Amino acid sequence: DEIFRGTNNRERLLGSRAYLQALLGRQGLGAISTHDLELVKLAEGAAGVHNYHFRDAIAGGRMVFDYTLRPGPCPTTNALKIMRLEGLPVPEEGAL
Repeated sequence: DEIFRGTNNRERLLGSRAYLQALLGRQGLGAISTHDLELVKLAEGAAGVHNYHFRDAIAGGRMVFDYTLRPGPCPTTNALKIMRLEGLPVPEEGAL
């Protein structure tokens, strides 16, 4: 799911960027999934890198996905929604 998960944030980001740059140099085609809001910025300066996303919603007390591929990085996050669904006391978005 997350490249270099478990590594500190700074080195995870540096390693992830280097890995993605190396893949770009091989002129292949692939898909990489990430929740890393910093990695999605790579598409801003790298030819051939494009962001796409799926949308989620809460329906009937469950998270559901539409599986429609949309251009651009995802405009929302869902970790706090999932925590809330599981009964954890988390703040509303923007309340941090």
